[in-house]
Amino acid sequence: MKELIKKRHLIPIAVWFVIYMGLFGFLEIVPPKEVHLIHCALDDMIPYMAVFIYPYVSWFPYIVVCAYLVIKNLDDRQFKKAVLVLTTGMNIFLFISFVWPTGLSLRESIVYDLHTLSGNLLKFVQTVDTPKSVFPSMHVYVTLVLQYTLEMQKKLIPSWGIWVGRVLAVLIVLSTMFTKQHSVLDVSAAIVMFAVLVVVVEKIVKK
Repeated sequence: MKELIKKRHLIPIAVWFVIYMGLFGFLEIVPPKEVHLIHCALDDMIPYMAVFIYPYVSWFPYIVVCAYLVIKNLDDRQFKKAVLVLTTGMNIFLFISFVWPTGLSLRESIVYDLHTLSGNLLKFVQTVDTPKSVFPSMHVYVTLVLQYTLEMQKKLIPSWGIWVGRVLAVLIVLSTMFTKQHSVLDVSAAIVMFAVLVVVVEKIVKK
């Protein structure tokens, strides 16, 4: 275990994550002077569907499983690429959130059906997850990075496992919009940032 922690540089990654969460927590607690609301016409065309809260919260076990597989299965080069793509994108998100604070007004029209589990769960999630610092969507970005790591493991994971990951990743991305947690613009920005960073990192990490 000690050798694995050292080999994967898990302690520096853990330190980075603690600092990251501290800065993100600061953004949640301290209100900015001005918030730029993110909205586009497509947001109004996408219906609110409480049932999508289930794939939305499945993001958390998805992270745990994928992180375990990343540490266990990826070779040094693949692991380095995954970490670089993940941390660079998350750092860019923090920078944007500090210099250009963003928020949403998409939830204002939601009427929670408290007679259903999905309605109660969605209300709880949106009570603790404030609609600010939303651009680009980290829910979407992290999902794409994790699926990227699964695609690296096609020779180690059964094909059905890869497909389960793909379907779940698509549902998670869609859930951010159908639960009104994110705008189409947030999601699109996350996809573009992921695509650009993967190309850059693939060129940098050649060996």
